[in-house]
Amino acid sequence: MGQDLACISERSKSAKAGANADSEDGMVKIKTMDVRDEYGKWVLGEITEVQLMVNKVHVHFPGWDPKWDLILDKEYDCDRFAPAGKYSEVEESCEFKESDNVLVLRRKPKEASGKWVQGYVRKVRGPQVQVQYTYRGITFHYWYHYNQAEIHTLKDCERWVTLQPSSKMETLPDGKSGFFGKEIMNLLFSRKAPPLKRVGAHADGTCFFHAVFHSLNAKDPAFMRKGRPGRDEEAKYDKDASPVSYRELSSQQRAFQGREWRRTLRSFVEKEWFDKNLGCVCDWKSYLQQYEDVKYSTGPTHNMHVACFFDVNIFFVSFYTHPETKEGDFFVRISSPDGAAQYNRKKPSIILFHRAHGEVGHYESIQTDEPGEKFGQGVFQHGDHIIQHLLSKANTLM
Repeated sequence: MGQDLACISERSKSAKAGANADSEDGMVKIKTMDVRDEYGKWVLGEITEVQLMVNKVHVHFPGWDPKWDLILDKEYDCDRFAPAGKYSEVEESCEFKESDNVLVLRRKPKEASGKWVQGYVRKVRGPQVQVQYTYRGITFHYWYHYNQAEIHTLKDCERWVTLQPSSKMETLPDGKSGFFGKEIMNLLFSRKAPPLKRVGAHADGTCFFHAVFHSLNAKDPAFMRKGRPGRDEEAKYDKDASPVSYRELSSQQRAFQGREWRRTLRSFVEKEWFDKNLGCVCDWKSYLQQYEDVKYSTGPTHNMHVACFFDVNIFFVSFYTHPETKEGDFFVRISSPDGAAQYNRKKPSIILFHRAHGEVGHYESIQTDEPGEKFGQGVFQHGDHIIQHLLSKANTLM
């Protein structure tokens, strides 16, 4: 959605410069989008005008009288836009029925929005549900979409109501699981995919490697690559041994092995691969030294090598807090066996959570939230809905 509104702005700038023959005075006609109307319902709307000076977007709903047109703020109302058909054309049904008690994120009145309240279902139209709730004695009727994280059954009440802002999330100890902040939980939420949790990793300078091993339930790196040709280094390992998986180790053992495996990975950096992929951005000798020094935090260059070494796509769900303004940004990026910002649909994927404050960052594993299980599934395939969900958001600022 951020890309769509960015497109609006860019095309408007072009129009203002005279690049679009159908435009005048900084206004431009563009394609249709899903727009949330004043009552919360998602419908197809046509963005007919963009007024950059006042940051306003004019929306017309095809087939409806112009009196229902909306003028929305491009920033304040950005969550009311979505790609055409994403919500309005979904025909699937939902689990809610009329008179069901539900938990919803209050949208009206505007001055009291953003709080979880209890209401009940008045109408169901496919995946869209109209809910009635009250605020200070006033009754409100508002529509919610089943595939968004704004409506839940009451059994989900504890999880969603108690969520902290992402900026206040605590760093989890190694092996301990927990929820995300509410903004990130909303970003990752999908009813078509299993719920997700984050699993803590040792914050000792090797958290990236720990998070990868947690997701893969990795064994010794040599065993992880068993069967691949051209690996003379693997000959020194006993092929008949049964290495213990990462999750089976104690936290103290994981702390030790994580550092050792980081050094082991250094020996698997191929000079030919490095020159082709990283030679223009990093010095070979310095890169190897960074692998040796556990105090050195890993960056995108190591992300690329690990993705290539383990032959997986790595999705990074990142939350960055600016040290001065304290404002937070969310984005999703990918490293794959084919390089940064690429994706290989034939390869499995793992998902890591990356939180950064200024120049200080920390990685954690993202896994499925299996009831009663300490760890969940950490490896995903191209057809899994969560991967399709993240691909739609990859490399874009939320």
